[in-house]
Amino acid sequence: MKRFFLHTILLILLVCGATLPATAQWSIGLRGGWAWTSITRSNLGRIDETYTPQSGFDVGIEGRYAFKDWVVLRLDLNLMRRSHRMDRNLNYLEPVYTSHHNLYLMLPLTVDFSFGGKHVRGHALLGGYAGYWLRERREGTTYWMTDYYVYFNDFDEIREFTREDVRFCAGVTGGLGLSYDINEHWALNLEALYYYDLTSHHRGYANLRDPRYLNTLSVDLGVSYKF
Repeated sequence: MKRFFLHTILLILLVCGATLPATAQWSIGLRGGWAWTSITRSNLGRIDETYTPQSGFDVGIEGRYAFKDWVVLRLDLNLMRRSHRMDRNLNYLEPVYTSHHNLYLMLPLTVDFSFGGKHVRGHALLGGYAGYWLRERREGTTYWMTDYYVYFNDFDEIREFTREDVRFCAGVTGGLGLSYDINEHWALNLEALYYYDLTSHHRGYANLRDPRYLNTLSVDLGVSYKF
């Protein structure tokens, strides 16, 4: 099913790209905002772990190529922090948790369908993306046990990548937006996009399938310039 969605998005982008006329209009922009990331992971063997979303950020640049007033092909380059948290839910381990702050370089390619008036327009976006996992910072509380006591210790570290990590990611994205044309060249944009990974960022251990998919909602405010 995930391959079907990915192939469908790629086909839409290729068809739109093939129909671009020579009179298309270019624009560039800057954007930034808030990101909210969760993780999809099997509970197999982890019944004492609870995963919750956490906030991050999303900043980047965009390029637009309009071949109709209502259809735009758009390519972004974003720096995104995709964070989530794991808590141990056993009574004697309640202080134990780990927050994962993953920094990604994201390259989404979307088709932007717009509607509305001359200055204020709504937008519906659909596309796909590729990304690269740049860094992971972990912070939290760990523990060790003796025959009589449980000891806790705080930590904050940059984790080294291992052979089990998959640093390239790909997925589908879509969302809604609103734009306001200030004048002939400048516009303000507000949008919400959802990024859904189709690739796991962990290969899994021998004889244990353990896929881990990140899902991120970003809400960005941006400004763009039309040539």
